[in-house]
Amino acid sequence: MPQISIIVPIYNGAKYINKCIEMIIKQTHENFELLIVDDGSTDNTCEMINEYAKNDKRIKLISKENGGTWAARNKGIDYSSGKYIIFFDCDDWYDNNLLEKMYACIEENKVDLVISGQTNVFVDKNGETRKRVKVVPERHLYKTKNDILDNYILLRKEEVGDILWNKIYKADIIKKYNLKFEHYKRGEDTIFNANYYEHIDKCMVIGESFYNYRIENTNPVWLKYSENYLNVVLKENITIVDKLEQWGKYNKNAIEYQSTHFIYRIIEYFFWVSYSENRLDFKNRCEKVSNIINDKDVKENLGNSNVIGKFPKLIIKFMKSKNVVLILLLIKAKSLHNVIRN
Repeated sequence: MPQISIIVPIYNGAKYINKCIEMIIKQTHENFELLIVDDGSTDNTCEMINEYAKNDKRIKLISKENGGTWAARNKGIDYSSGKYIIFFDCDDWYDNNLLEKMYACIEENKVDLVISGQTNVFVDKNGETRKRVKVVPERHLYKTKNDILDNYILLRKEEVGDILWNKIYKADIIKKYNLKFEHYKRGEDTIFNANYYEHIDKCMVIGESFYNYRIENTNPVWLKYSENYLNVVLKENITIVDKLEQWGKYNKNAIEYQSTHFIYRIIEYFFWVSYSENRLDFKNRCEKVSNIINDKDVKENLGNSNVIGKFPKLIIKFMKSKNVVLILLLIKAKSLHNVIRN
């Protein structure tokens, strides 16, 4: 049995897969299986993976019909045989001692989860690195389930609680409780982690970063959003709020954090509304923004939120005064500024 199962979902990833596999096979910890789940690629991704698999028995290609990253990761879980599970994305970078460090930490400390930091790598349209921001949390050892749930919001504030690729999970916990990724258009990682937290008793957070997460300035996350985005973020918000209430942890701190998280998502949606390629006329844009700021759930979260930064604070001010035109103008100005910078 391999010590670690590495699950990598991929779709039309020919541009990245060679480098991804090379970084993994050069890891200083060699006892692993690499499960690459192809989500119905139409390029030559599979052929490239098979060339590596011929020479390295640790590499396994799993093919499925296109169904989304969430479904690909679930397929990887089903096929995994390792004691621990780690999730990677194919277009990111991994330090060559990542597996060694994470495995040693979870084994030596006898915990159910290890969480590390990460480095956010901002790249331009040519793939050149423009900025690197290290996210390094405080070192913590949580010795009980209650201790973990008490600090759930802290982990999220430290920007390490929701993401997948900075963690090593126990496979038997994932499989015992049938923990799977659900079909959310946003937030499936957040919800998977919340489900995992409620089934563990010990967790170690280490103040080191081994994973480098690619962020494309010219491909912001809001480009994936659709017209029903309010329902998407509401579903995520309701799920997490329900969990916090079940845990008895929906206190003032949690309410403020969750409301702020929700409002940031709404601001992202305003960028989608303003995006020129959506071909919405000014009247339609105004209608969509107006519908959002008049929604009762948005108004409730707006009152509980505490955003940081001059730009978000101005957006909040205009949302509260229901000044739709100024919201759209400010979003447009911000978008132009970002284009010029990139």
